[in-house]
Amino acid sequence: ENDIDISKIKKSEITFLEGYLWDKGDPRKAFEKAIKNSNLVAMTLSDKFCVDRHKSEFLDLVKNKLDIIFANEQEMLSLIDAKSFDDVLDFTKSLDKLFVITRGEKGAVLVSENKITENGIENNLNIKDLTGAGDLFAAGYLHGYLNKLDTKQCLDKGREMSSKVIQQIGARL
Repeated sequence: ENDIDISKIKKSEITFLEGYLWDKGDPRKAFEKAIKNSNLVAMTLSDKFCVDRHKSEFLDLVKNKLDIIFANEQEMLSLIDAKSFDDVLDFTKSLDKLFVITRGEKGAVLVSENKITENGIENNLNIKDLTGAGDLFAAGYLHGYLNKLDTKQCLDKGREMSSKVIQQIGARL
């Protein structure tokens, strides 16, 4: 909690939170302090294990405190105990949030204001390691978002970045 610099948070357009860092006690206090002082809050759910471990807290964050949610299909299915991706779409459309959901070989889906935008995958990639694919997708998307690109272009930036990182070993370009 003491590591959160409120003045930097308030100057930032978006605060990006990592679900892996969520936990009870000090981590939760840090998240709450950051969220309270942020202009716009984005978070990645990080991993199905994280979602399963913190389901009620993550669901509360998604419903009440986050503006942009990054997740993969399995994380969303687990978060709401859904049986199908249609259930996920119904849930996301019911909230006034921006959801960016990656679906592996099925591409990505953005849900905002009851509108669904889909984005395919890059073809003919030499996939070596999936580590970092979700993080780089979020980074590319947010880069486009902050630079006022349209929804499709933001998704394209996410796809471009994640496609690069999966063709190498390791999560850093």
